[in-house]
Amino acid sequence: MCVVLGLLILSYIAYRLYQHFFPTPNIDPRGKYVLISGCDSGFGHELAIELDKKGFHVFAGVFVPNNVISLQNKLSSNATVFHLDITKQEDIDAAFKLVKEKTPVLWTC
Repeated sequence: MCVVLGLLILSYIAYRLYQHFFPTPNIDPRGKYVLISGCDSGFGHELAIELDKKGFHVFAGVFVPNNVISLQNKLSSNATVFHLDITKQEDIDAAFKLVKEKTPVLWTC
């Protein structure tokens, strides 16, 4: 029991030291545009919602056309949801055109 408690305390101290020496960067989302493909479900879907809540301008590509309206209802007016099949060049070209109309550059980290 003492060994487990000791490991928990040691883990907590290591975690706090990590937070101290490697703090999470504070990123100002104003004027930053991000493009996320695969926003139908899973990680891409949740990432689009979270970045939109934080104030980023989100371009969210979805594969299933019916998911466009569903996701758009969850996002703010700063977000743009569109159909994107990354295996089709015409969809990639349309996404490129859409992004170029709104911003000259996408934000990268």
